[in-house]
Amino acid sequence: MDLARYRDVIGRRWTIVVALALLGGVVTGVPAARRDPVYRAETQLLVTFAAEEAAPPQPRPSGPEAGRLMQRRVKTYATMMNTPRLTRPVIDSLRLPYTTDDLAARVVASSTVDTLAIDVAVTDRSATTAAAIADALAVELQRIARRDLPPAGLGLKAQVAVVRPAVAPQRPEPVWWPLHALGGVLGGLAIGLG
Repeated sequence: MDLARYRDVIGRRWTIVVALALLGGVVTGVPAARRDPVYRAETQLLVTFAAEEAAPPQPRPSGPEAGRLMQRRVKTYATMMNTPRLTRPVIDSLRLPYTTDDLAARVVASSTVDTLAIDVAVTDRSATTAAAIADALAVELQRIARRDLPPAGLGLKAQVAVVRPAVAPQRPEPVWWPLHALGGVLGGLAIGLG
């Protein structure tokens, strides 16, 4: 199909193209604007390593090797934050109406390379519940760290401390409904042109 003929077809059906673009904007923008507010609570944890008092002294690995072993344990803890090993006890202790998968979808944890900190963010429709979940996850990770054996080859036991406790947010997360509407308009325009 050459360009002149394509322009002619669009020229005759421009109302359909415009209607699909507007429909796409409405279909994506209105639900985004009417979405229930979501609150985000954040906490920061610090993983430290110390020799166990009752344990006999053990040879320590070199500095780079020890750092690598510590980083591996921190990454393990960060990826564990939204697994049933942590979410199930939190659901039970707070009596939440969520499944472990529901709660896992609300939790995001990350650890920056070369740090021993874990940043945890929890979203919920209630600001106080979001903060309570973040704090309960921190408590549960502290319990797990106390029970875990030292990383193999390191000889130092991990301990988790709360650096920044979760606080109930004052305002919900912003919803960028104009961007959703724009995406819908572009999608509708693409369908109309197709």
